[in-house]
Formats: sequence, C-alpha cells, structure tokens
Amino acid sequence: MIDDLIRDGWAYHDTESERLATELEAANFDELTGDMPGQCLRLSNHTIGEHLADWPRARRFAEAVWLAQKHQSPGEAFSANLAVARFMDGAEALAQQAEIDALQKADDQLAAYLTVKSLIAGALAGSRRFSDAGLVIVAANHLAMDLNASEAANRSMAVANNNLASDLVESLELDANGVRLMLDCAEAAHTFWKRCGTWVNEERALYLLALVNNRSGDHRLSLEHALAALEVIAENGEEPVDEAFIHLAASVAYSGLDELTSATEQLAKADALVESWSDESLVSIVVPR
Repeated sequence: MIDDLIRDGWAYHDTESERLATELEAANFDELTGDMPGQCLRLSNHTIGEHLADWPRARRFAEAVWLAQKHQSPGEAFSANLAVARFMDGAEALAQQAEIDALQKADDQLAAYLTVKSLIAGALAGSRRFSDAGLVIVAANHLAMDLNASEAANRSMAVANNNLASDLVESLELDANGVRLMLDCAEAAHTFWKRCGTWVNEERALYLLALVNNRSGDHRLSLEHALAALEVIAENGEEPVDEAFIHLAASVAYSGLDELTSATEQLAKADALVESWSDESLVSIVVPR
C-alpha cells in the first residue's frame, strides 16, 4: 500500500534514495486518499529532487500523481508541493498555476502563500542554492512579520524556519550563504514561536539558536542562548530530555571558549539526566557509545 510506503519511506529516504524513488514510481496512485497525495509529493520532492538532485524526475512523478488525482481534487498541500516540483524544474508558469490552486483551496490564504514560499526555500536549500533560498525565506519572513498574520500563518513560518535551520545545522558542508541562512532561519523561528507557541516551543527555539551558533563558531552567543533556554525551563516546569540536550550544547560552547571546567560540569549535568532515561535511542544520541 502506498500509504505504508510514504510512512515508512522517511526512515530510509536519505540512505536508499534510489530505492525509495523507484518504489514510489511503481506505486498505485489510485490508492492515495485524504491528505496522502500531499504527503506523497512532499516525500518525492525531498527524495528525488533534493537527495537525488533530479528535479525533472521529481516533476514527472508529481505530474503523474496529479493526472491520477485531478478528478479527486487533491487538497491544498498537494497543490503546494506540485508548485515546488514545477518551480524547481523551471516550469514557472505552471508553478504559479499550482500555487494559485493551493490558495483557492485554503481557508487562510496568507498562511497557504507563506507555506508555498517556505517549501520552495527548503527545496532551494536542499539543492544547495543557499543564496536563492535566503532571498525567498527572508522575504516571506518579513511579510509574515509585517502583516497581522494569523496564528496559523505564524505557526507555519515557525515550523518552516525551524525545520530549515535544523536541516542546515546537520548539513555536512555549508558555504557562507548557507551559514547565514541557517542563522537567519533560527532567529526567525524563535521570533515566530514566541508569537504563537508555548514556553516549550520557546526553549526549543533557544536550543536551536545554541546549536546554530555553535556550528557557526560563535560559542559565546551559543552559550547565551543555551543558558536562556535552561532559564525558560526553570521558570515554567520540567523538560528533562530537552534540558539534557541543552546542557550538551552548553558544554560544546564552553569547550569552544576553552572553559574546560565549565564544559565538563555541563556534560556531567547532561549525563545525570540521561541516567534516568529508559529510551536507549535518546541515550545513544546524548552519550555516543
């Protein structure tokens, strides 16, 4: 079943991209129902377009799904991802057509517009077009910040910037434009989460800022964000898993500042929290074996 393939495919989309692409192309598109067409194109764009760097193939797949689904009137998310596949393959007019279709289907048209731009920025960044991605996402961020955007629009931009910064901080190679994009997105995610999120969203956004600044080499600023995140947790409740990761980021920052005693203290605090966990996958992330 194609819905199983879409759900399970994310587990190996980056390590076995060609396998997943072939499986998607061989699937029965008539089985797609509900929001699955949009999820299908999101996965295919990311796998075929970004990981395999083959946007013509990603667009052919998207158009095939569209032909199979057009009488079912697939939803807003499908049209948004179809617009991305077309745009990235250079079919700008058809991309505009799909984007307008997404707006027509949306209850919140500004949120839908911002979602399309965020998806395009993510695709550009995933294709290592960092400068172009920055132009798109920064413009979208300014629009959302300047207008009286709805909570849905703010949340859409918070998620988009958060995901893009998170992907970039794990990227093996970043040029100067990629670093700038990573930092800008993390800052924007923090701003939008403060508008629409909870204190947990805020401390996680601060943690992301600590990560990206460690990655960029600004360990002093990273430490400031890590300590601010710990303060948010202390003032509002408990998040022991988040706290352990934040202590780890603070340890990295202290190490970068050559304050090794403080780095060791932060690592010990992370270890103490880890000892109470039962989830081995989390333990292995914080304390590599």
